[in-house]
Amino acid sequence: MVFNQGEVRKIGIEVMSEIQQDFVIESADYEISNQRGEIVETGVATIEEHKILTLFSAIEKGRWCCEFTYRIGPEIIKAKLSIAVI
Repeated sequence: MVFNQGEVRKIGIEVMSEIQQDFVIESADYEISNQRGEIVETGVATIEEHKILTLFSAIEKGRWCCEFTYRIGPEIIKAKLSIAVI
């Protein structure tokens, strides 16, 4: 994803079942880290059915990573988004 400096936008993932089985996302957290790997923000993500979302504020140019950790039943799953702010 590419953001212009100063933008504030929703970012997120959509979770899909590969075996077409219904599921519920029980909880989701996120961590945003900079290009040095330093965690700059953490929080509880918003869950909208099978989407996991948070707001990202592109206040500083550079490369960022948002890692979502979510729980479905007994499983804990992680997904990463790469973000570039220009």
